[in-house]
Amino acid sequence: MRYNDGEYMNLIWDGPPDAYYIKGHMTHEQGIEILLGECAIEDEKDVGQARQVYGRWSMQGDAPEGCSCVLRIYKESGRGRFKVTEFGVGIFA
Repeated sequence: MRYNDGEYMNLIWDGPPDAYYIKGHMTHEQGIEILLGECAIEDEKDVGQARQVYGRWSMQGDAPEGCSCVLRIYKESGRGRFKVTEFGVGIFA
């Protein structure tokens, strides 16, 4: 899966999402603007503060049908990891 910096990463969840992700590191205000523009959220109060983290696509054998990769999140940069802005939801906010 390829996303450009500043692009909302529309992931498939088994149930409601635990978080929303945008490719690249950005401010809270920039991320909220993108999430509202993509209709991912209805109000900025729906999510917590932006966290600048790193992601990596990993193969998973038991992924939902039509999916062969899952997004793994890390606190630090590393080989194969890319910048991601994370907005937690509910208890993950």
